[in-house]
Amino acid sequence: MNYINLGIVGDGLTDYKIFGKVVECILFEEALSNLQCKTIHLEGKNIHDPVDRYLKSARHNENEYYLPSKNAQNLRDEVLSIILSAFNDFSNLVEVSYNDILLITTDTEHAFNDKNQYFNTWGISLSHILTAAIDKFYDYQVTKSFLTRKYLPVVVSIATFPSTEVIVGAAKGLINQHYGKKAKEWKRLLYSSKNPKEEDIQSQALDCITPDSIDIIFQDLPESRMFIQTLSLGLKRCLLTDRFDCNVLNDRI
Repeated sequence: MNYINLGIVGDGLTDYKIFGKVVECILFEEALSNLQCKTIHLEGKNIHDPVDRYLKSARHNENEYYLPSKNAQNLRDEVLSIILSAFNDFSNLVEVSYNDILLITTDTEHAFNDKNQYFNTWGISLSHILTAAIDKFYDYQVTKSFLTRKYLPVVVSIATFPSTEVIVGAAKGLINQHYGKKAKEWKRLLYSSKNPKEEDIQSQALDCITPDSIDIIFQDLPESRMFIQTLSLGLKRCLLTDRFDCNVLNDRI
């Protein structure tokens, strides 16, 4: 049995469960008996507080949303530090390679009134800053740690607006009529409680996330699209072969 190791840096247990299921559905649209995804919760680390500070500070000056503003640079550097630490923990738990995934995610606690607001200043700028931190991570590993790409995971990021529950809402076809809801309102809508039990998360969230619903999430959540497509193309089409060898795929084309 071969494994893809999925390390997740998130805000809590619900994030680990939901994104673990999302990644599995992206990778395993077709059943593969020789391959499994092993999810590892990298606990004790999250980017929630740096993101919150960034959003609060930039609200007073719109120019501070963008790189190379000082506020944006501070967020990039804080996220970079967390990614480096998470990678170190990940590497201590498994033998990391470019077959593996390190996912960085957080709830912003800020709601959009409609999906197009993602493309306003503070929404899409946050995604760009997280991507910049990932670029800096790879640069550090190449220039300071002297690691080659085969010993580095695919690092991806996604910030949800306002919370991970919008992933579930989109999967259930509820997102378009409920844009503008706050994080606590999403929890009540999905689970009828702000502190859902594990069985509620399973039945009301995880069971609703399927390979078919990934298409709905992609359609209705702009912040999810780069994340979904990166995993769809970069991993499923090259790494998920019998020999984990991209040359196998190229030979068949």
